[in-house]
Amino acid sequence: MTGLDPNTDQILQICCFITDANLNLLDTTGFETVVHVPQSALDAMSQWCIDTHGRTGLTQRVQTSTVTPEAAAANLLAYIKRYIATPRTALLAGNSVHADKAFLACGPYAAVLEWLHYRIVDVSTIKEVVRRWGGEGLLGAVPPKKEVHEAREDILESIEEMKFYREQLFGSSK
Repeated sequence: MTGLDPNTDQILQICCFITDANLNLLDTTGFETVVHVPQSALDAMSQWCIDTHGRTGLTQRVQTSTVTPEAAAANLLAYIKRYIATPRTALLAGNSVHADKAFLACGPYAAVLEWLHYRIVDVSTIKEVVRRWGGEGLLGAVPPKKEVHEAREDILESIEEMKFYREQLFGSSK
């Protein structure tokens, strides 16, 4: 994203993985696209975004992408429907997905949000619960993040983090 305000900022990159209820990937390739946005949107980014997206190469990929937000939204929805045929059953999940949900409510992405269940699974919320009530041992054992700040890597790390919490908090390793 060019920032965190869904009213003024824009989605730059989308990645989606579908899992079953036990967090097994249904498709190891997933869906991924980089969305073209106007140069003015890139110019308005915060210094953190300029530095991070510049370092990862995302800014350059956005500038050369020919994918419109409309095409990105349509392709994402088609990918989700391939695995989740029933509307309002798929959960949006990951770290800080409340922000993703806010962006999905805007423009052409609204159709994607409409297909998803209204509930979300926010891995960051679970981490905050562990931080407050789980003790230093549990918090210290949370898988470390690589801080790559690329959609694909971030999502795969979120899935691994959720598997860790499932095992530690519920004893399930299915």
